[in-house]
Amino acid sequence: MTGRAFGAVTILNATATGRGCSLAVRGGVEATWAWQPEGLIVQGAPDTQLAAACLTVAQEILGRDDGASIRTSSQVPAARGLKTSSSAAAAMLRAAGIPESNIEVASVEACMRAGVTLTGAFDDQVAVVRGGCHLTDNGAKRVLATLFTQPWHVAIWVPEQGIPKTEVAGIQATTIRDDILAAEDRLLADDIGSAMTLNGRAFQRLYAAAGLPVRDDPVDVALAHGALGAGLSGTGPAVAALFDDVVDLPAVEGGSWLWTRVQEAS
Repeated sequence: MTGRAFGAVTILNATATGRGCSLAVRGGVEATWAWQPEGLIVQGAPDTQLAAACLTVAQEILGRDDGASIRTSSQVPAARGLKTSSSAAAAMLRAAGIPESNIEVASVEACMRAGVTLTGAFDDQVAVVRGGCHLTDNGAKRVLATLFTQPWHVAIWVPEQGIPKTEVAGIQATTIRDDILAAEDRLLADDIGSAMTLNGRAFQRLYAAAGLPVRDDPVDVALAHGALGAGLSGTGPAVAALFDDVVDLPAVEGGSWLWTRVQEAS
């Protein structure tokens, strides 16, 4: 069986307030899943522990005790803040045959068990499963608002170096709560671009002060070339930017640009 899930980029990082917002983009992860008598065989998954957690969750939901052979493929690398784990979990569990009504919560559970999310990432899961842009309460696993999107072009600066979640776990994002609440206000005023920029700037300062290898020059380049908004995606160090049209972005040392489009809600 096969399953797919969209990609996504951050508009609001939920670690500051418990509320997050992600914007779905084309691409994401495709998974194949074959039940087998026992054991786990994994090919291509961004995290073997995540595949194992998906197997356990699928067994519990479907009442099975057999093993699985799982293969995934993705256009973007893991540990860059580009929602690869959320997308992979949803794709794998869809391929396992989990009912669609359970996919989002089951995927959050698998990501939590595997230790690949700091907040439960319900906002990421809603984006990669449904498409579109949604503000969520991650603790309550509830959608608070669905935002209007356009078929923007999305430039993503994909860095060569990733940031493991373990390096971010101890950073107290509550110190930038007021900045993120201001970004949320812009989001609820239907200014997704400004929200993305305000959120990204705040988290870039926070993570840079903690010694993480985050960069603001890709943001500056994107904004200088007409981006509607740009900022750190997730815990970084990737940067995402929204554009009305594709533009010729200059190279930024240490990473490369790729282009995709917003995936509107189906």
